[in-house]
Amino acid sequence: MSMSVPTLSLDAPSRDISEEDIKTIAVRASDNDPTAFTYLYRLYFSQVFTFINFRVSSREDAEDLTNAVFEKALGAIDRYRPKPAQFSTWLYTIAKNCIIDHYRKRRLPVDDEAEAGVIPSLDPSVDPVARLLLEERKRTLREALLELTADQREVVECRFFFELSIQETALAMDKTEGAIKALQFRALENLHRLLTEDLLTT
Repeated sequence: MSMSVPTLSLDAPSRDISEEDIKTIAVRASDNDPTAFTYLYRLYFSQVFTFINFRVSSREDAEDLTNAVFEKALGAIDRYRPKPAQFSTWLYTIAKNCIIDHYRKRRLPVDDEAEAGVIPSLDPSVDPVARLLLEERKRTLREALLELTADQREVVECRFFFELSIQETALAMDKTEGAIKALQFRALENLHRLLTEDLLTT
């Protein structure tokens, strides 16, 4: 039976959609409703791409991996169940595993991308000076992130790159919401210190 979502535009999915509505759409997608999966693809494509683009060496790799994430999601969607994982955390797990596989194939340590000189490529139409400044800021941020603990780094990635909520991040990391809040606080405190020190020494 085809999905009907009269209050939502499939051309421009709203980021204000509730988690319950996403759950309903994901369940319909798991019943092989292509319209439902297309809606989820359009809703999450941007944040999946942003997350991956920060972690890999080129925009082309990021585009390929983002497509791979949704191909894997489509291939497994009939096995998706809304509990315990929400669709966003399920998709995050797929994206994280795609990145890990990407680096394993290249025999690069996943946590050493910045040290390996892996800096995301930006749109070539961007002003060259602005592009250089943005790449330098990304490089500085990536190096600061590598100074955090693995849990602190993952919280930052979940919350600010993949845009998961506190609850979603807790589900993705199998921790309590209180633990996530504490990790986020320490991570941001450490990043502020590291980035301030970098500014003072440059």
